[in-house]
Amino acid sequence: MIQIEQIPSIINLAIVMATPIAMASIGEVFSERSGVVNLGVEGMMLMGAFTSFHTAYLTNNLPLAYLVAVVTGILMALIHAFLSITLRVDQTISGMGLYFLGFGLSDFLYKTIYGSQYVSINKTSMIPIPLLSQIPVLGYGLFTNYPLTYFTLLSVFLAWFLINKTRFGLHTRAVGENPRVADSLGINVSTYKYVSVVIGGAFAGLAGAFLCIDINGLFYENMTLGMGFIAVGLVAFGRWSPLRAYAGSLIFGFTWSISSTLQGYFQQAGFSQYVYALLMLPYLAVIIALIMMSRKAKGPAWLGLPYYRE
Repeated sequence: MIQIEQIPSIINLAIVMATPIAMASIGEVFSERSGVVNLGVEGMMLMGAFTSFHTAYLTNNLPLAYLVAVVTGILMALIHAFLSITLRVDQTISGMGLYFLGFGLSDFLYKTIYGSQYVSINKTSMIPIPLLSQIPVLGYGLFTNYPLTYFTLLSVFLAWFLINKTRFGLHTRAVGENPRVADSLGINVSTYKYVSVVIGGAFAGLAGAFLCIDINGLFYENMTLGMGFIAVGLVAFGRWSPLRAYAGSLIFGFTWSISSTLQGYFQQAGFSQYVYALLMLPYLAVIIALIMMSRKAKGPAWLGLPYYRE
């Protein structure tokens, strides 16, 4: 049913759709490695999406829009860090509160500022990698993409290196496994938790900006479509490794791309009522992958638990 000439576009769309989830999951890996679960990733992405959209619309400066999204994610992460680390509020409650805040506030601000008018911005252009993008069949799909997609791929390996091969990563993992022992060794537990949560917020805000500035060129209510929650789930799927989490994001991306391609065939065949069922396939694929891969996954021992210094 799928023609060979469609393969480059399918691969390209798959990598594009995997990018925002991968970015958000990279940040969440840092947060959870320090022992802090953040279920507010979706809300951070929505606020990052809106603030980047609004900035791009006002200034037509896309780098500034990305920066504003990162700052937005950091500010929201600081709220979660203050509640869950300093005040020791239940991390699930704090994260869900942050999600509802981002969901409601982003929609409220957009409707207050723009009302019902249709507003769009200039999207980022894809950049082909010389020579590699000319490879038959796979060249366009693999080596023609948005700048943030390339940045995400580099971030995956950088995150893995930071977590596994540096003093910062060693201390972060120690804080997530046993903060009492880490504290006794002179590691500032709160500082490492705060920094890790902030890193997660920065990536979540940037992921939201990618949805607006690169994929859609506009903002609309709940445009993340649950991607933030999928990103949190993929951390467990990847067993708290950025590399495996990225692999999980590709499962979502490829399923989304294939289902989007099949929608046209279903409509041409007169089965348009089944098009909406195809939209379910990426989420179903991720759920199945989580069930298969996460049963024996063992996260940081102190994940989700507050630390009381004695």
